[in-house]
Formats: sequence, structure tokens, C-alpha cells
Amino acid sequence: MTVTQGLTRRALGRGLAAAAGSGLVYGNGVAPAIAQGKRDIRVGMFGSDFGNLSPVIRTDIQGSLVQFNIFDALVTTDYANRKMVPLAAEAWSNPDPLTWRIKIREGMKWQRGYGEVTAADLLYTWNYHIQSKSFQVSTALFPIDTMKLDGKWVLEVKTKLPFGAFPGITMGYGGLMVSEKAHKEMGNDAYSAKPIGNGPFMIDSKQGSEIVLVRNPEYWQPNLPKLDRVMYRVVPDSLTRLEALEKNEFDFVTHPDPQHVADVKKFTDLTVSSTPGWEWDYQCFNLSKRPPTEPWQNKAVRQAISWCIDRQAIVDEIYYGQALATDNQIPAGFIGHRGQFVRYSPHGDLQKAKDLVAKSGLHGYTVEVITSDKDWLRKELELVAAMVSQIGINYTIKNMDMGGYNNLWLNQRFDQLLEDITIIAPDPDATSWWFLHTGGSASAYSTPTMDGLLDGARAERDPAKRETMYHQIVDLTLEECPIIYHLNSNNMRVYNKKLAGFNPAPQEFTELFATVYWT
Repeated sequence: MTVTQGLTRRALGRGLAAAAGSGLVYGNGVAPAIAQGKRDIRVGMFGSDFGNLSPVIRTDIQGSLVQFNIFDALVTTDYANRKMVPLAAEAWSNPDPLTWRIKIREGMKWQRGYGEVTAADLLYTWNYHIQSKSFQVSTALFPIDTMKLDGKWVLEVKTKLPFGAFPGITMGYGGLMVSEKAHKEMGNDAYSAKPIGNGPFMIDSKQGSEIVLVRNPEYWQPNLPKLDRVMYRVVPDSLTRLEALEKNEFDFVTHPDPQHVADVKKFTDLTVSSTPGWEWDYQCFNLSKRPPTEPWQNKAVRQAISWCIDRQAIVDEIYYGQALATDNQIPAGFIGHRGQFVRYSPHGDLQKAKDLVAKSGLHGYTVEVITSDKDWLRKELELVAAMVSQIGINYTIKNMDMGGYNNLWLNQRFDQLLEDITIIAPDPDATSWWFLHTGGSASAYSTPTMDGLLDGARAERDPAKRETMYHQIVDLTLEECPIIYHLNSNNMRVYNKKLAGFNPAPQEFTELFATVYWT
């Protein structure tokens, strides 16, 4: 079979050149990393390298895809029913509005002989986050007031406020533990490079753009994992990854270019998985770390940009239909969802955009817009730049590797950005607070009205009242436009038809291989 059927000769030439540069084309046509076998799998990923793998340091998407096969979080998500279910935490309870009791699963072990996983490991992990002021303090651990052990297996947490999303956000996104013994013995840097986990696989080797995982022989779930070895290799170009899959150099590739998926579907020896994602593609403005005289500080200018965006064109031209255009931050199935479009329209309205620019008194300006190393986002930014040029705004594009991008974004050293991001839990708090609250870190947006709505919705336990509050939050977001939402993209993977047991998730950082096997 050939993945490249229907591609232009020029595109194919670019792909082959990139393949040669990546080291994936070998003289004998065989990838050298691991021999193909019925208990091995070779995975091609996007990006440049894996970066950190420790739960107590921020991890990029590439690292997270590996990390969630090394560690079991406290809970995992039942995506079909949008609820959290036990994993490393056997059970939890909320005996009063400010108390959570977390029971760690007994008999679970840390890899490579580091002993049992206990509640003391969870206490150590969360204290480490808090004391080091890590990324999790603002994203997942913000409600924690005090913690204490109740025996070997139970951690009791007192919160500063009632927080109904505690299982999904604090225990879910913040629920990857480190081994206290291993972390103290190895030190933070060594643990980051080759962590000791409690999950189905453990690191065998890590070098540059390749990581090899091997089966954890003491994993607590019976008969898992079904594979003995998982090899990950980073290949930046999406076409090159597909060509490597075609040549039997990979068994599974992530983030294929949707442009090529129609060709892939013609062949019976590959499976194409496309799952509606809990992700946005979005534009974000730096609103508090830049002078108030900057043009984008004017709300009318931001609204004009939102009106001139043809979101459906982005879906069609960049994602080839593998996405859902939207103007707001709450996807279907979440509390507060009202539909794809609440204020703006799928194809925009150029006249409204021009009227708003005229109202603002501006006569055009130039702004630097940053994005990361995801090739599809770079194409999207070029398309969006052409759209906003119609209203006199010139986007100077700055493409960056993921580490460089995150450094500017998280430290708010940017003017404007275009990127995507994954929603961390099935609750609207995860779609809004971190991005729009003064205490968040995404947009440097800060207003007392929005803060009050977000804090109130976070503390409210009545679902109907929360629903109303999130409608108000969405309406204010669409009025102020600190963030402009483009679409919810699908998560796409392509893999060998003989692989079974893969359960696709709507979160970009979740590709679990414990249940995968060769038929």
C-alpha cells in the first residue's frame, strides 16, 4: 500500500527529504531501535524531544504521552460517562464541604524495588508541589489548605473552599505521585530524566529523540500490560511519520496531518482513529503585561479579530473536517455548554469586523504572534494572518520549539499567540478558571467581575446554579475576547490493523498502551 497516493509530487518530495533528514530511512529499510515482535510496539510522535518526565515539573505533550504509561494517577476518566473512576486511589469521600479523604490502593508497588505506594507518597508529592510553587499550585492544588495522614493508606485533605471538581482536577490532573524514597535518593534532575513510576511500563532507555519502555513485572493490574516493550521516536514532520508507518518502521503514529487521512483510509491494513477532542485552537492576548496603549488592549479590536475569523475555513483547510468550529470554551457534554456558537458565526462577518476597527480609531498595526512546533498550528497561523490582514492587522509570525514557546507563554513574555491546549478534566472549571482568572497564567487577563464569577462557580455545589454561572462566564468571555476560540480539534492516530485494545481518548496527552496487543 502507499500512504502518498493522491499527494502532489512536490509534497511527496518534501516528505521524503524530511524522512532522510530524520534518520528514519535506512539502507536496509529496517528501523534499528527494536526488532518487530508480537509484544513490541513502535510509536512515532510529533515534536522535537521528550523533555521532563517527572510529575513535579511541568511536562510538554510529548513527555505526557510517555508519562501516563509510566505512572498511574489517583483517578482516571470514564470518558463515556464524564466521571472520574478509581486508579491508584481505591476510593475517596467528601464527608463535609471542606474535607476530602483519599484511600490509596493497597499492594501497589513502585518500580525497580522502591517499595509500596502509600499515602505518604501522595503527601510528599503534593507538599513538594506547594513548597516549590510548581505549575500544579495554580492548576490543580489551589484548593488545598491542610493535609494529614490517617494511617498508611489514607490522606485527609482540608480545602480552603468547597470544590466539587476536586476528583477531576486535584486528583486527576494533579494526581500523579512520585516515590518519596526514589525522589529523595535520586534528586529532582535524575528523577526527571528516568522517573520511578507505579504504572504499567517503566523506562528502559532514553536517548535524544527516542525512549524505550519495558513491561513493569510488578504492575498491580492482573495480566497488564499486554506488551513487553514500547519504543517512542520523535519525528517532527507529520507526512514523514505516515511514510515511516507505511514502510513498517512504526506500528502507531500520533498527530497525522488530516490532509493525508483520506488517502490512509483507502487501505485495509491501517486503522484511522479520530476522536472529538477536549481541545481548543485559540488566540490569546497579553493584556496586563503590556502597555495599555497597545492596539490589542482595545476590546473592539479583539472583537474585530474574532468577527473576521472564518472558523469553518480553518476546519476545512487545516483539519480537513477533523474538527468542530466553535467560538466558546465549553464543549458538548460539559455543564454550561450551549452550542458551538454563542455570539460569533462559523464564517465570521468581515463587515462587522471592519466597522469595529473603524470604531476603535485604528489604522492598522503590526504584532508578533508566537506558536509552537506543531506543524498544523503553523499552517493555521498563516491562514489566520491572511484573514486579519483584511482589517489592516499584520501578524509577524514567530515559530518556536515547544520549550521556547512555553517559556514565553508561561512567563507572559509575548504579545499575542496562537496555540492549542487540552482541557484537563470533565468540568467547566478546567475550561475557564486557569485561563481567565487573575490567579491563572494563560492570558494575563484580570477583572473583578470575571474573578467573582469564576470563584463563585468553583465553590457552588448546585449543578443548576453552576450552569447559570458558566453561561455568564462564557458571555463575558465573548464580550471581552481575552481569548478567541477557533475550534475543538479531533485527536487522530493511525496504527497497524493488527493492533487491538487501544481505547482513544478525547485528551491529547492520553494514549495508553497497557491494554494494547497484537492480534
